[in-house]
Amino acid sequence: MNNLEPIEQQVLARLLASPELYWDVADQMTPEHFHDAIWKAVWTGLDTCHKEGSFDLHLVETNTPYEGDADLVARIKSLAAKGRKLTVAIEDLTKPLFNRRNKELIAETFLKGQKALNGDTRAIALAEGVIEELQAISGQAQQANVISLGESAQVVYENAAQPETAGGQALSTGLRQIDDLLGGGLVDGELTVIGAEGASGKTAFAFQIAKFIASEYGPVDFQSKEMSSEQLATRPVSAMSGVTAHAMRRGGLSSEELEKVYMAKEECKNIPLYIDSTSNTTIEQLHIRAKANKARFGTRALFVDSVKAIRVKDARLDANIPARCGFVISELKELAKTLNIPIVALAHEVRSDREPLQRLTRKELFGGSNMEDSADNILILFRPEPILLRKEPKEGTEQHVRWETDLFNWRDRAQIHADKVRMGSGGRCAELFFDGPTTTFREDRRYEEGMLL
Repeated sequence: MNNLEPIEQQVLARLLASPELYWDVADQMTPEHFHDAIWKAVWTGLDTCHKEGSFDLHLVETNTPYEGDADLVARIKSLAAKGRKLTVAIEDLTKPLFNRRNKELIAETFLKGQKALNGDTRAIALAEGVIEELQAISGQAQQANVISLGESAQVVYENAAQPETAGGQALSTGLRQIDDLLGGGLVDGELTVIGAEGASGKTAFAFQIAKFIASEYGPVDFQSKEMSSEQLATRPVSAMSGVTAHAMRRGGLSSEELEKVYMAKEECKNIPLYIDSTSNTTIEQLHIRAKANKARFGTRALFVDSVKAIRVKDARLDANIPARCGFVISELKELAKTLNIPIVALAHEVRSDREPLQRLTRKELFGGSNMEDSADNILILFRPEPILLRKEPKEGTEQHVRWETDLFNWRDRAQIHADKVRMGSGGRCAELFFDGPTTTFREDRRYEEGMLL
């Protein structure tokens, strides 16, 4: 490492002459940032004084654990005198020291990983352990990123001054009514939760949006913890070819149908949609993989299916599903801000004993208690048809007549309700048409927006 002793002295000089600057670096600087023993000791004395709530040069000397031959009092007074003449910002002075320490930590982490290679540690576990430590170093390096209101306003102005196509626009979902519900589409740094009852099509809905974004804007990271990549790929191939998923699973297609499937398959190769169906993924692992995927592919949006399927390292928290889901939602919001991309997460209902035409609310979703604060948008997919089909009353009864009417009214229909929207208006509803054979949602103009039968 380069000899930075002069920089070490200048940093201490500024802090001794202007004690208020200590708080600008206190959350990051440690004794390990100083290599020379005397300056390491002076930092410790200075740090102790501030933490105990009183500061003067004599107290710094008293709290400095230095046993060398140098005249400590004279050194401290000399530094303070030099510091009164320095005008360099403390942030600029400390950068070389922070950079050197980060390089040391990275080198130590790789050395630790290299030693572990000689043991019995599994390669994947070893790699993830090393990545976690490197992420921790990166996170520490990014702490205390305090920006003034004026600087933030400048960024806002620069974004506003860009041409519309230059970036910063919301990502369209490919469904006009859904974009309207969201106030324009999916926005960078925001978490959108889509809740629905089981087998109502929430994965199909999310994957359709993911495919559209990948086709129109760029790479999408789809974390599928409930379906395999092959199961998911069946959906776009079916939608593009017009051949039903059931027919493709059954086989025996005609040459014309097979040609359509082939063309759809080839078209899918040009869509940058990346599916990770690794099971038992923890939220900690998801953070690492999502960051790695953004660096590798330039991810424009992240989809997580589902909140309930994501685990956590803490065994006690992991066993408490509602608490775990709430924690995962909070972490996904932080990840959206960190990556500065939209994240869409799918949420399961807590219970399934409601009436078919009784719509879910956010409070009935796993993690619902945390959604109010953490989720920017909460959409509820309401599609009673599959629920009605599972609960057919006995024929010839009054209940069966009512059931037939309800089934007729909701045949091939779906509604998306805006339970909470950051930039739009909550309480609104979008009407969509659901094509079961190809599991595709489409704009449905047969119904007025917001209509409920």
